[in-house]
Amino acid sequence: MVRVEPQTVDLERWPALAPPARGGGGGAGLVAQALRRAARDLGMRIDYPDASAAGEYDAEVRVVLREPDLFWARLASSGVVGLGESYMAGEWATSDLCAAVVRLAPWIAAHPDCADPGERAYGRDGRGAREGRGVSGGRRRERKSPISLEDSVPGSLTSLYTDETMSTSGALFASGARTRTRLEDGTDLVHLEAPASPPGRSDLGDAQRRSADTLLTLAGVAEGARVLVATPGWGELPMRAAERGAHVRTMTGSTERLAALGSRLAAAGLEDSVSLYLGSPSEAGGSVDAVVAVDPGVDSGLAGIVEVLRVADRLLEPGGRLAVHVVACPARPEPALVELAAWRAAYVCDAGPAPAWADIGEQIARTSGLRLRGRVDATAHHAETVRLWSDSFALRGRDAAALGFDAVYRRMWAFHLAAMEAELRSGWVESMQVLAEAAPSAAGRPTRPAP
Repeated sequence: MVRVEPQTVDLERWPALAPPARGGGGGAGLVAQALRRAARDLGMRIDYPDASAAGEYDAEVRVVLREPDLFWARLASSGVVGLGESYMAGEWATSDLCAAVVRLAPWIAAHPDCADPGERAYGRDGRGAREGRGVSGGRRRERKSPISLEDSVPGSLTSLYTDETMSTSGALFASGARTRTRLEDGTDLVHLEAPASPPGRSDLGDAQRRSADTLLTLAGVAEGARVLVATPGWGELPMRAAERGAHVRTMTGSTERLAALGSRLAAAGLEDSVSLYLGSPSEAGGSVDAVVAVDPGVDSGLAGIVEVLRVADRLLEPGGRLAVHVVACPARPEPALVELAAWRAAYVCDAGPAPAWADIGEQIARTSGLRLRGRVDATAHHAETVRLWSDSFALRGRDAAALGFDAVYRRMWAFHLAAMEAELRSGWVESMQVLAEAAPSAAGRPTRPAP
């Protein structure tokens, strides 16, 4: 059952959600007719306020339109960006937001009567600056440096949808078959099948710790190792490294995150095991045995990943390892992915669509001191992670409201999480842990064997 209730939008806070002209120019009408005809093939049922419907009665996905004219007008004028904005405005609802995005976004991106914002929308054409609200609830904050390796989501929001680890990357659940393939370039690909049964929210904390441990094992982090955690998140990764007896350095450009990390390390009794700084990994000196990072491109795309590669190339001892968790496109980004990234550019971050894996591999190859050893594909596990995030966020609506996140913001974040899950389940992006190794010294120092 899908409930659609009257919604109110504060247009002073959300001016981009002002109602578009109803039915102007005929484009909206053409979109309405086309989607009505396509509903059955898309496996959707579309319910209208007058009790009419399109598609099969028992379709897998049901969409209820509260303001059909505004819905069509937004698709005609803004494409997939309009789909997200219409959901934020409360003009449509569904019982399965991820499945609705999986079906609607590709159709909208391919339809000639729907606008195509394309790559011009990544903060460069005014849509991202038209009072679209960043994750802090106000204008997007200015970055301290051209390349940001951390997401800009405040801890108060992160705590509403994650588990006790506050990890914001893909978890690894206990079940799921594992296969290993040697690729033509000599690297290893380990593929983790989906969990045998859908995990629950109570499984998420252990799964996030398992993901951190897997990344640290890839990096060869053991007792006495010198480790740079280039992206500390909210503390789980550097804490897990310190618990292995490693000498850990990490840093953040956020004073909020610095305070949270310091408090968490102190509570765990690890403040003497982790050197914590305010700054950027590019400012780190000395040498290390391992560099680890999670989602360094989440807020800056390929540039963030390249920054970590440069840091690793500069700091790693011969034979040292870089292990990084990234989300990448298997090939050229799908049009639906590009348009969803355009919506995020207005409301979340302007990183653009995930980089192609070929581009990441090329950047590793261009780094003279590193060579790619392999990767672990855990896309299905990441999709389950985001599903659980969505469930948690939906259950904590009152907590979100108490923290000042209004109804529009909550729908915005629900759409963001659903889009993330849709991208993973559709194969538009893949989630992987990547291992690279620093070249041995000229004296022939042997490298450590791959795991």
